[in-house]
Amino acid sequence: MTWTPDVDLARTESATDALASPEPPPFPTPPRWLVAIDVGGSGSRLVAVSLPSADLPDTDHPAVTPDDARHRTELTGRSVAIGPDGSDVADVVRDLCASFVVARTGPHGAPPVVAAAAVGATGLATLVPDPATVHAALRTSLGTGRTAVAADALTAHLGALGGRAGAVVAVGTGAIALGTDLRDVWRRTDGWGHLLGDLGSASWIGAHGLRAALAAHDGRATGGSRPLLAAARARFGPVPTWPAQLYTRADRAQVLGSFTPDVAAAAAAGDPASVQILTEAGRHLAETLAAALAPGLPPLAAATGGVLAAGPSLTGALARRFAALRPDAELVPSMGTPLDGALHLARLLTQGTSAAPLVARAPWLSLGDEPPVPAPSTTTPITGDPT
Repeated sequence: MTWTPDVDLARTESATDALASPEPPPFPTPPRWLVAIDVGGSGSRLVAVSLPSADLPDTDHPAVTPDDARHRTELTGRSVAIGPDGSDVADVVRDLCASFVVARTGPHGAPPVVAAAAVGATGLATLVPDPATVHAALRTSLGTGRTAVAADALTAHLGALGGRAGAVVAVGTGAIALGTDLRDVWRRTDGWGHLLGDLGSASWIGAHGLRAALAAHDGRATGGSRPLLAAARARFGPVPTWPAQLYTRADRAQVLGSFTPDVAAAAAAGDPASVQILTEAGRHLAETLAAALAPGLPPLAAATGGVLAAGPSLTGALARRFAALRPDAELVPSMGTPLDGALHLARLLTQGTSAAPLVARAPWLSLGDEPPVPAPSTTTPITGDPT
């Protein structure tokens, strides 16, 4: 007689089904993002990169910046507007953050998880009534408590030197240099706006280019440029209309700066007046940079900004004059842009205790709701806009 064990048909069927249809895996852990924003007078940009899954807050693993679209988002937005209440940078930040959230909201409606966010903004000291409004825009839009708001001169410094101490001159519509070790030394030079300073900037070059054009129009014996006169007429129309186009505009620095490519083109074609303008601009920038390389800083410097594309007349003069002023210092190529610097700042917010902690410093850097450390009373007070 053969013995046959009892068989539970229901249990057998369940086991078979389990083998045939395994339990679906849990939803993958959503990526965590670093968000960086650069807000300027000619536009704004956001870049977000996802952290590696093993890179959690309070660890020392550096964030990566993968290039494929799954792990990186880049967006553009409008420039800041200046009204009776100052800069609307908080609104610009809020709009860009909202666009990022829409772009990276998951298939089940889950918003992106943001580990840290940093903003570099123009006019932070004098045109932003309260940096706390920018922090609030980041927190409410992105749901992160790790936020940093910096002057764009600082994010330019971080981008150009990769976080190393030294001095950086940032050259766009305006020009400003910052020498810092991010802790104790903070030396600012220029950045006083197109009426009082910004020597060597796009607005400075454009204004001098238009003066050379007007000298040619008036028939002056020296300083005139027929090529620049032709270029200015093509860009701005008849000469008598130029004052109204400039003096009545709140954005006249940007309008002046728009003529810089014409000056660069004329210089490349050999126009002596244009070459002289760019040469003088380079010398001004070198003097601004050398003055920012304060005692206590390593002899390391860099220049960054779109105006450096004006050509060798400018960059060559900058390098030669800086070498004459600071023969002990090294002028190195810029490692990155102000947007890269903002991303570097966001990354620092996620680093652990083994890294040197960020220290808030007015008017350059504020961190979340923490009050910034005021500048020592023994230093010259910063009264102007550091950007």
